[in-house]
Amino acid sequence: MLHMGVVFYLVFVAVGLVAAFALTKVLKGIKLI
Repeated sequence: MLHMGVVFYLVFVAVGLVAAFALTKVLKGIKLI
């Protein structure tokens, strides 16, 4: 059974990666306009 701290860390990293990817897509979209 994983420790709650580990689960929280993995979720935090996953959210961070998704946010960074979304931000990159938005910035590229702005540059294309």
